[in-house]
Amino acid sequence: MEKTIWLLIITLIISCWNGGPGGPVSASGQTTDSSQVISIKGRFLGPRSKTIQEYDYLEPNHKYHLLPETEVQFSTLDGKNIYEAVGPDVVSLDSSGSVLLNGKALTPKGQPSFLQGVTAARVPGDQLAGIPLRRLQIVPDQEKRSSIHEVDGYAYLGENTTPGQARKAALATAKRQALEMARTRIESNTLVKDGKLQYDLIQSGAEGYVSVLEQKDHGLKGNRYHVWIRAEVEYGLKATDKKPESGQILSPEAPLTVKIWTPQKGYRKGQNVVVHIIGNRDFYARIVNVDSEGNITQILPNDYRSNRHFEGGRLYKVPDKGDGFAFMVMDNYGEEAIVVYASEVPLGQVKTKPAGAGLHGYSGTRGQLARETRSIRVAPVGGSSDSGAGFYEATWKFTTSR
Repeated sequence: MEKTIWLLIITLIISCWNGGPGGPVSASGQTTDSSQVISIKGRFLGPRSKTIQEYDYLEPNHKYHLLPETEVQFSTLDGKNIYEAVGPDVVSLDSSGSVLLNGKALTPKGQPSFLQGVTAARVPGDQLAGIPLRRLQIVPDQEKRSSIHEVDGYAYLGENTTPGQARKAALATAKRQALEMARTRIESNTLVKDGKLQYDLIQSGAEGYVSVLEQKDHGLKGNRYHVWIRAEVEYGLKATDKKPESGQILSPEAPLTVKIWTPQKGYRKGQNVVVHIIGNRDFYARIVNVDSEGNITQILPNDYRSNRHFEGGRLYKVPDKGDGFAFMVMDNYGEEAIVVYASEVPLGQVKTKPAGAGLHGYSGTRGQLARETRSIRVAPVGGSSDSGAGFYEATWKFTTSR
């Protein structure tokens, strides 16, 4: 029996998610006349009956077979024209790049394509975390890259120093140490060290480059004041070749980066939304949806997939095979956001409550969620004095309409 549960602006329909087809298929080198598949529901076969997957290219003068009830959506490489087709049918491109369905030209849909903000290209021989993958260049709507450290700061009482002044000095010492730890950690990264990536520390308000996430005053012991802090140092990353979001960012040798996106930037009533996630190295993550009214729902982990640890170089989807729900746009149209919080160590625990369909809601604000998630436990590794961990937060926005 099918049960409909209202959640966010998306209706969660309890169903069996069929998932996509099998393993990846190599795509030939795309041309300006190519089109790119951005969504498949069912099976889509190319030359020699090879399975076509999302982000594969359709080349001119080839025939592609839509099996019965298969739904496919694809776009021109400039993202200006988007097409839809339902099987059983034969899709082809002529020499000018026009899309044909059973030999007749398809009319493009007036709908925003994910290719306006995303490009996904397979690069022969490219390796990510040991697995041949596409080189994804995805520009998030918001991004925050940081390093989190636990630091002890000390200051001594002098002849003219009050305990309050010593406390302030101990806190300042701890913040300076956190900043230096972050510098050392970032600069020791392979791609930064080799000069392929540059970084800039980001200053925020009067607090400077260091944000104190948690602080404990241990007070005076003898004539020494002791303060402990968990501090976050934010920085920006860019490629030296000046190309934004270079494929180097997804190298396992780069600082932690987790790409998150939906195949489209705009959805209409009745359409399903699928979220894609991939990281450049192993990571722990929490992924939430923030609807147009600010309601927050954790979509991964969920009751069907409780694991909070994810493999680098592996593409994850929500919903996917085994999830007992689907995301369908219904009401409360507007702007939505998918937010990923990721770290190299387990994330801080947050209190959620069941929201139906195996998902969980969060009753606090987005700022509170971000702060609680950053309550990570970091410890020195291999005798190093650096008790730090990389943290990454990104937001992908999309809109829904009638």
